[in-house]
This record gives sequence, structure tokens and C-alpha cells, in this order.
Amino acid sequence: MNEKIVVGHTNPDTDSAVSALIFSLYLTAKEDNFSSCIAGKLNKETEFVFSYFKKELPFEITKEEAKEKQVFLVDHNDISQSVACKENICGVLDHHLLSGIKTNQAIFFRVEPLGSTSTLIYKMIKERKIKIKKEDAGLLLAGIISDTLNLNSPTTTSEDIDFYYELSKIAEVDADSFSQKMFEAKSDFSGKSVEDIIRGDMKEYSFGGKRVAVGVAETTSFSYFKENKNEIIDTVKKIKKEENFDIFFFCAVDIINKNTWLFPSGEKEKELALDLFKAIEKEDYFLLEGVSSRKKEIVPPLSEHYEK
Repeated sequence: MNEKIVVGHTNPDTDSAVSALIFSLYLTAKEDNFSSCIAGKLNKETEFVFSYFKKELPFEITKEEAKEKQVFLVDHNDISQSVACKENICGVLDHHLLSGIKTNQAIFFRVEPLGSTSTLIYKMIKERKIKIKKEDAGLLLAGIISDTLNLNSPTTTSEDIDFYYELSKIAEVDADSFSQKMFEAKSDFSGKSVEDIIRGDMKEYSFGGKRVAVGVAETTSFSYFKENKNEIIDTVKKIKKEENFDIFFFCAVDIINKNTWLFPSGEKEKELALDLFKAIEKEDYFLLEGVSSRKKEIVPPLSEHYEK
């Protein structure tokens, strides 16, 4: 088990893929030879970002392939969201809530409540006074834009804001204009099935012995989801049954208006939508006004509810 890799969570997003690439370069600069990987197919936003900065994509790795390697986790610390197992984890770098991860030996572990893992990586680069390349600065900027919805998410911190402007200057990128192009790519669902979209950013959690999953699709328009709501609801129910989830929500997040449309997979989810999230019922889905963050506004209430 000599080969070392850096990999983000399954169903990788922009912050996850960017973090894997840039942090592998950071570790290699410290004389540790790490390769960057992704744990699944990339979405269109992430493909656009890597193409824009003319960077080669990290290679895709499966759980079976990862068993033979030392694995450094970025942008997650939950085994249920990972291709790693506790026996081969050699480090964690993240900005999410702690999942109670256990390892067989002491490892590097750094988690900070920032808007993105890209923010944390740039913070570490600055701490070591490493000079960052223009295109690498652009990738980290994209990671911040994606995870903070261009600084509009409630997860955004003062460090995210400071580094956003600093990185945009180094990368020589108009961040607002670039973010619009990213979000247009994110909202392009052409060529994808409803199931692909629902599974595309689906994360699983274990709360109070319950298997809870929350899928998210971010968009600049709700029209696709309204037009396909019947198929979406049927598919959400199908996935819940296939994966044997106790609770499964699918959320379409309006990037522009900062609202979330929640599609429940059963009666229990409908009860939680009304009681836990105080959602507004709209036909076959629910509106969560002013909610745009799974990490800060959807997962914590679910965790608190089931951990009581």
C-alpha cells in the first residue's frame, strides 16, 4: 500500500475536484508523492472550470481500486461518502461537520468551518508562503464560488471573501462574470436523465442509527424541475427503495433567489418538511424560502432531530 492519493467525496463537485488536485500538488511540494483522484463522474460546472483553466482532470477511482492505496480525504470526512475505508486513510482536510470517523492510526486531520475546502487549502498555502500559479489560483477561486454560491451562501465566512478577491486578482479573472458562466454550466441538464440529476450530488449520513440522504441540484431556474416534477417524485421514491434509505430528500436549489424546492420520497419526509423546516406546501413539492445550503440549513436540523 505504497501509492498515495488525494480524493474528494463520491459524486464529486467543483470544490471536491479542485481540492483533490491542488492539495495533491501541495503535498507533493512537501516531498510526499500524491496523485489526485475523483470518486465519480464530474458535473458540467466542474468540467467547464477545468477546461477554462486548461487543467487536466484528476483520474477517476473506484472503491475497489482505492483499497490498495493510502488515501488522503479532502472535502469530506464521512466514510459513507468516500471510496476510502478506515484502514487506509492517511489524512483528512475538510470544512464539513464531523462524522465520527475512526482510523487505525494517528493521521493528519484539519477541519475548519469555512465556506469551501478550497478556502482552507489556500489558507495553508499562504501559511507556508508558497507562490501559487495563476491557473491554480483560478481553480481555487472556482471552488470558493461553487461552494459559497459566489459568496451568497450562509456558509460564507470573512476568509472566503478575502481569498475570493485575492485569488481573482492572482488569476486575473472577473469573478462575477466567471461565476455566471459556472452557474450556466451547472444549470445545463441536457443529456442527463432525471435519475442522473438526482444522484449527481447525493450525500448519505448516519443520524441516530438512521440512513439519511439528501440530494441537491443547483440551478438558475426552477422551470426544469417544475416541468418534470412527476418523474422526479417517482424517481426519488425509487432511489429511496433501492438504496434502503430511511429518509431521502431531493432539493433543487435556486442559486439566484436563494430558495430551495424540496421533493419528498414519502409521508415521513412530508411531515419533516412541514414540522422541521416549516416548508410551504406547493402541489407535490415544498418551498423552503431563504434556504440555499444543505450543509448549514438542511443537514443540521435532520441531525439534531435524529440524534435526540
